[in-house]
Amino acid sequence: MPLATTLRLNALSCFVFGAIFLLQPVGLAAFLGAPPVTVVAFLGVTLLLNAALLWASQHNGRVPRRHEVLFFCMGDFLWLVATLVLVALGLWVTTAVGQVAALVVAAGVGTLGVLQWRAIRSDRR
Repeated sequence: MPLATTLRLNALSCFVFGAIFLLQPVGLAAFLGAPPVTVVAFLGVTLLLNAALLWASQHNGRVPRRHEVLFFCMGDFLWLVATLVLVALGLWVTTAVGQVAALVVAAGVGTLGVLQWRAIRSDRR
């Protein structure tokens, strides 16, 4: 998958989930189990900012620099690892449906991170 497409999908994902986290923190917290509502809302803001950065990184056909893409890869990796730790420890993500949803989302985020990583590894700029 081309880097530009992957970055756009990542931006869209961050925008959608950021909006959900920010606009429905109480409902999402209940769905997941027991995360603090303020943490959910904060993550929503963070995801929306990341979506804006992802979108801006390729504004007007601009090709993002390697270090910019690495920043997004690290964020995706952090999301994946944090989700696995929370689910494994039974911390905050405690409902069965919340755990499944969190793991599915983490798999998607991890996939986007790997696709971005592969794209910049093949580009020796």
